[in-house]
Amino acid sequence: MIVVDNPDTDKPAKQPRPVRKLSKRLDVARQLHELEQDSALDIVEIERLRVSVTRSLWLFLAIGSVFTTTGVQDFLAGHLTPTDPVWWGCWGVEPCLVGILITVLRWEAAMIAREIDIDSKAVDWLKRFLLGSTLVMNVVPALWPREGGVSAGMLAAHLMVPILVFFLAEVMPIVQARCTQARRAINLTTTPTPAPAPASVPAPAPAPAPVTVPAAVAEPATPAPVPAAAPAPVQVPASIPVPRVEPTSDAVAEPPALDGLGIPAVMQAQIRRLVADLDRPVTAVDIQQATRLPASIASKVADRFTPATANGYTH
Repeated sequence: MIVVDNPDTDKPAKQPRPVRKLSKRLDVARQLHELEQDSALDIVEIERLRVSVTRSLWLFLAIGSVFTTTGVQDFLAGHLTPTDPVWWGCWGVEPCLVGILITVLRWEAAMIAREIDIDSKAVDWLKRFLLGSTLVMNVVPALWPREGGVSAGMLAAHLMVPILVFFLAEVMPIVQARCTQARRAINLTTTPTPAPAPASVPAPAPAPAPVTVPAAVAEPATPAPVPAAAPAPVQVPASIPVPRVEPTSDAVAEPPALDGLGIPAVMQAQIRRLVADLDRPVTAVDIQQATRLPASIASKVADRFTPATANGYTH
């Protein structure tokens, strides 16, 4: 007798729309939670912070350099007019000084990030000379203006801005170095995937022990005067060869892989335990109730755990 399975009974029931929407949100929440546990996320956040802080410092450094450039140009140009080429060349002096200062400080940042001490006095004197040159060329025109009297506000501005530019250029390499150190201090850890348990292979049956027939078999008493001769003992061979039972492919079959479906390793182990506990083929409904996976992914997982010989008929 052939029993045909009804495909409608194996088809999972369609869930209500609020349940499907909530299931999708829960699936997204679980994936976000798993990503947040990854230490690589700290590297991403540190890099974002470094880029944001560096851009802001570059912006304010450029604004301050524009102000100090005007003071240096006023100090160097003197009474020259724009028709003189030197008047135009004076505009490039301060950008050159600031560029040299930033280059030296970037090199210092790379050394600090690698924990290399810079004990050279030449580096310190170079930075002081660049700062002093900018400071003097900005303060002198404010103290002795060519026209009018001394303005306290302009004097304070020409005194503070060069110092602020210098400290901004000093802080930028430190920010770069500390962010690099923090990024290198993070150890990336990967979640190990549990290995499937090896299938048990049945041991071959032991060979039976040799059977020996008794030397004499009791005969019923007869009135004959001559006793009958006892039959000779029958000896069975010591060992009978037993055919070796080779394990079939079903006995050592490995659990199907769930790679390519985007399922976390912990959830894969939960699905395998569910399949091992059931005494029937697993269905998509079983997997959805246990893991809250979407219906499409649960159907794919159930197909992978369905035996290859199952075709919907039972003989």
